[in-house]
Amino acid sequence: MSMGSEPEGRAQVALARVPGRKEQPEALARALHDLLEPLGGLGRLVPRGSKVLLKPNQTLFKSALSGSTTSPRLIRVLIEHCFAAGAREVWVAESAGHAQMTRQVMARTGMAQAVQGTGAHVIYLDEIAHGVYDFGADAGELRYLPAPEILERADVLINVPKAKTHFVDPISGACKNWVGVMPMATRLYLQRQGDAYYRGNALYLRRFRPTLNLFDGAVAGQGQGPGQNQPFWWGHLLASTDPVAADVMLCRLFGLPWLPLRMAREAAAIGVGLFDPDRIDLLGVPFATARVSVHAADPGVHRYPCRVLVGKGATIEGTLGHWKTIADAWLENGLWTLFTARGRPTFMFGAVEDPDFEAHLREGPYVVLGDTCLDRYKYDPRVVYVPGWPVPQSYLQQEMVAGMGFGALYAPGLKLYQAGTSLATRLKGAAGRPEQRRAAARVAGAAALAVAARLALGRALGGSRRDGG
Repeated sequence: MSMGSEPEGRAQVALARVPGRKEQPEALARALHDLLEPLGGLGRLVPRGSKVLLKPNQTLFKSALSGSTTSPRLIRVLIEHCFAAGAREVWVAESAGHAQMTRQVMARTGMAQAVQGTGAHVIYLDEIAHGVYDFGADAGELRYLPAPEILERADVLINVPKAKTHFVDPISGACKNWVGVMPMATRLYLQRQGDAYYRGNALYLRRFRPTLNLFDGAVAGQGQGPGQNQPFWWGHLLASTDPVAADVMLCRLFGLPWLPLRMAREAAAIGVGLFDPDRIDLLGVPFATARVSVHAADPGVHRYPCRVLVGKGATIEGTLGHWKTIADAWLENGLWTLFTARGRPTFMFGAVEDPDFEAHLREGPYVVLGDTCLDRYKYDPRVVYVPGWPVPQSYLQQEMVAGMGFGALYAPGLKLYQAGTSLATRLKGAAGRPEQRRAAARVAGAAALAVAARLALGRALGGSRRDGG
């Protein structure tokens, strides 16, 4: 939906500073007012009597202070402003990256609690009815796709991504956040092909176009996104009716290359927004004032203490990317110490040959991930084979850990991790030096994981000694 105030052939992106160095409700409310005023105010976007759907980023069991998920405080303030503008209903809707675990994720991040008492409702998109919609003749084989029917009933769609880096695109922006409205089964199917994933997401953006795209950039995230970002106080909110322009602008403000933004580029190709920075106007805070140089995510798969073999059919959008998110979490939280206790593991993706297969089997656990791997490796009884194309992240982690011999520790370890992130969610603000902010955001979760890792390592090594006599 266009606000009608933008010059023809141009896009406007607004930027506002969050006063102070903490996510206080008053500071967020002031920043939200300053942000939307040059765009005509929220009242221009939210007609009286309308139904408003807010789509935050709640992909992982991470607090907003981790730099990975949208702030519950910002959502609460936004809910209040929507009702003040005249909204009849407000829904906070999400489908987390962990299949069928959105309810648990939104409880652990504090989002579900933040919505309580506001008059708004939390909608778990993976639990509600879906319809099949026409995405246009130019969509080809993707013309008819499922989507949560609540998207069709909403009068206003407000996309509220986190300002953070990602290892697939330079940022996990407004366009990437719309992946969360795809049903998980459709998401996984499109991830098989890589190209279709980006095209499909662009079609969802066009068919259910956000009325407003509003970035939570108070505590932003750099480094190994989408799940292991390092938090830093950026102290800004950014908004636009154009999701493509918003992504391009955020990339430039973060000092990252914007041309590799494939999610945004695909959306621009079918008319969702403008991908040319020369046609994007910044309103509010000057560019130079807000510009920072962030650490980009490393897209490589050879930064871990294991062997990774990648062949045809393995896509970073699918099983390989799901595994990388897990591997980054293990690296961040010291869990590779546990998973290398029985030797150096090997992980295989796609149709690739391993000429030293026998030697690698002797070195440590050998994990074959996904249906696209060659049969002679998949069906060898000495490997851990996890089927799927692609393998969903939550299923991948559980089956992989169990196959490597640590299955009994998965459930209690996950509970410790969730409890730790829940504690981190309750921390107030993100002031102080960068290293202090980072520690504050992850201390509880990391401490819990470290305890679990030490206990597990002791059991694993103890078991190995007993097995060896």
